[in-house]
Amino acid sequence: MYPRLLSLLLLLTLNGCAYLASVSGDVGSHVERWVAEQEYGKALAALSHIKPEHPDYAALMKKRAVIARRAGQYERETVNQGMELARQGQWEQALERTALALSRLPDSSVLQDSQRRLLQQQAARLEQLELELLLARGEGLLRVLPVYSTRASVAPHAWSTQSDLRTAQAEAARVGAELTRLGRIALERKELDKARRTLSLALRLHPDPETKQANQELLRRLGPPAPAAKAAGKAAREDETQELLQRYRQAYADKNWGEAQRLLALLELQPTPPDELAQLRSELNAEVAEAVNQHTERGIALYSRGKYEQALAAWRKAQQLDPANERVNAHVERAERVLEKLRALQEKRSGE
Repeated sequence: MYPRLLSLLLLLTLNGCAYLASVSGDVGSHVERWVAEQEYGKALAALSHIKPEHPDYAALMKKRAVIARRAGQYERETVNQGMELARQGQWEQALERTALALSRLPDSSVLQDSQRRLLQQQAARLEQLELELLLARGEGLLRVLPVYSTRASVAPHAWSTQSDLRTAQAEAARVGAELTRLGRIALERKELDKARRTLSLALRLHPDPETKQANQELLRRLGPPAPAAKAAGKAAREDETQELLQRYRQAYADKNWGEAQRLLALLELQPTPPDELAQLRSELNAEVAEAVNQHTERGIALYSRGKYEQALAAWRKAQQLDPANERVNAHVERAERVLEKLRALQEKRSGE
């Protein structure tokens, strides 16, 4: 074992000496070629192996100092070019140029720091764009939700209109939850403007308890407004309250109970809710209870005649208005189980 180990060490030593000999034998031409190719790391590494007893040691050390200055200039140019490309939105080119420079100067802390900053800036920019997309999606949902609700009330027995409404409502809840999550993170980071943008939209999309609590925390963080801003804010809030009230009355007149519930929840969150809010809530609760009962009884009648899909559609309408209704939820679960079994049986027969 030991003779083989000694032979291996001797071979490695001889190979290393041969490499150094090949470099030092014509080191000038090697260095010139590497510098021309901007391979400053290779040139500086080769020159660092030159021994003082080398006949051209002094001249080569002067060359090394010159190359080191050129390498430093190359570092600065690369950093500046990367920053400018990133500013122009050309992230791929910025990162590729920095990576190329690092391949030529792998030990450069300047280039390593530049690459790290570029990656951080790229991640921050992507995060910002994702937020803008989410906000745009939320604003779009605010515009289309009333249309879906009205459409569903005009054609209450059409499966497609009810399905589209459920999909839009589920998307609004999902987007609202994500906005609330981002708003809470912004509050923790003390990014109050970002928190205001996300949480206010989340509240309009899906005013659940968590979103309401986050908005209350935002108001506490913002503190009392200045007198002039307070007066302007009060006028704006009053205008918003009146607009919500008008939209609520229209939804109520159209018997669009789901939209009316959403708008009334927003009215309840206004700093100065309308005086008739309690009466509005009582009237709406009565109408919703009657609608839930009608949908439920209609579903039972359809189910008894074997029209399971139509029964499920009716019960789902009731479920949308009263999600906590245990009787309705039990009907929905039963119809879903029956339909699933029927589909499985049909697939089995078609496969035989």
